Parts: sequence; structure tokens; C-alpha cells
Amino acid sequence: MLASRIVNLDTGAMTRERGDEQVAFAVVERVLGARVEPYDLGGRQNVVDGLLHYPDGREGVLEISSIGPQAEAAITAVLADRTKTRYTVDGLRSTWIVTVPRNFPPKDLKGIDALLLMCERHDVPSLDQLYGAALLGQISSAVTDAVDAGVSANVARSSTGRPPEVWVLVDGVGGLADGGERLLPGELAIHLESPTMQSKLTKLGKDGHNDRHLFLWVRMSAFSYAVTDNLYFGGPLPSEAPDLPGGLTQLWLAGGYSAGGVVRAIHGDRWVREHPYNNSPGTSGDS
Repeated sequence: MLASRIVNLDTGAMTRERGDEQVAFAVVERVLGARVEPYDLGGRQNVVDGLLHYPDGREGVLEISSIGPQAEAAITAVLADRTKTRYTVDGLRSTWIVTVPRNFPPKDLKGIDALLLMCERHDVPSLDQLYGAALLGQISSAVTDAVDAGVSANVARSSTGRPPEVWVLVDGVGGLADGGERLLPGELAIHLESPTMQSKLTKLGKDGHNDRHLFLWVRMSAFSYAVTDNLYFGGPLPSEAPDLPGGLTQLWLAGGYSAGGVVRAIHGDRWVREHPYNNSPGTSGDS
């Protein structure tokens, strides 16, 4: 079922175009061992995205949404693929750290490699050092276009001990990485108080199901850096039992990186991290 529905689930790279619901359905099926029936179809109004059907006959409801600025969704989805964030380029002599703005068009990533090679041909360690020459028409205007768009590129100051690589990061995602497990419950509670999330909770409860699941795609700047670092890259989780609002049974947080998997908050029980992208269906966790 999973292979025919979401073929890239086993690659560790998640896409979130209009397929966000299908990917979430596949993740939930794999973790819980339940079947997800798409329900928001055929003109139905104000209904949940999916119905859960467990092997023992129990039923539940599932709603899919996201948190964080919409403008960064496209670049975040692309950079969730590690081959787009860390890779080699033929001819590069140094490792480069490239930073792009959160609203950077993914299609423009393909032009960055040529800019880095141009920097090395002119023996400069950063892209902005070519800006003046580009303004004077001495080199390609692609340099000014990139710098004006908020792209920065610099030679890494220390050796990684690996062949030269390009590292692509999103601007403004950084800070202290400690303590995310303590901050997560409070920051999440604030998100759940928003009108959008309150409408999701109301929708989940309208038909009287006791098993209610809210699956949230987490964009990079939805939380503080410490929380995001934990969610995306597998850091520690809160030790206290989750206290979820609105009758929620479970809340799912998916950052888009395979290292972080998917975090579940199970009401009154625990926080647990699942790694559904390369496990067999129904073996990752408890319902």
C-alpha cells in the first residue's frame, strides 16, 4: 500500500507540495498499523482529512496542517533532501557555505554552483566580493542578482576533512541549540491557541470520535532554534507527559528531515520519536 501511494517514503526525503496529506497518511499508517481513509473528498464540507481504521475495529480521525510561515514552505521542502543541502561540485577547490533567504525560489538553486566556480576563478573567498565587478559589467550580472536576492556564499574557515563540498542553509535558522526539550511544550501550546489550530480541534471533535490525531508539518522558523534543532535532527524530547488540548489523543510533529523522524505527543503518556521512513509498516510505535 505504501509503495504505491508514496514511493519516496523510504528515501528519507519528504516532499510537501500538494502531496502533504498523502505523505502524512502514509506515515500514520506505517507507525500505527492502521488504515487511513481519505475523507475530505467529494465535496464534503468541514470534515476531517482522514478516518483511521485499526485492525481491531477501532476508529479515529486525522487532520493535517502546518505551522510556520508559508513563504518558506517551498525552499524548506526542497532542502529537506540532504542531496540538495550538502553535495560536491566538479572543479571546486574549497568547501563553501551558502545561505539563502527563507523565501528563495528553489528553481534558482541550480545557478549557485556556477557562482561558486566563478568566485574560485577570481580567487575570492566570498560571493559579495564580486559584487562591484558585476555592477561594472566586468562579470556576470548573476552575481548582483544573487546578492540582491539575499544569497551569501563563503569559503568554510576550517577544513571538514572531506572532499570540497557545498553546504546550503536557510538564512536566519540558527542560535543556541540547548534546552529545546524544555521549550517545546510551551511553544507548541501557543501555536495550538491560534484560530487555525482551534478550528482543527473543533473539526476533530465534531463527530464524537475519541481517538483524535492532529498531524503538523513544522517549518523551520515555526519554533525557536533550540526546538527546531531537536525536532529536525533527533535531539532529546520533553520528559513530562503531554497535556494536549481539545480532546486530542495524539499530536504529530514532522520537520521534514529523516534524522528527526516524526515526533508524537501522546496525551497523558509520553513524547516519542518515530522513524517511519525506512521501517516496515506497523512496527514503529504504539497506537
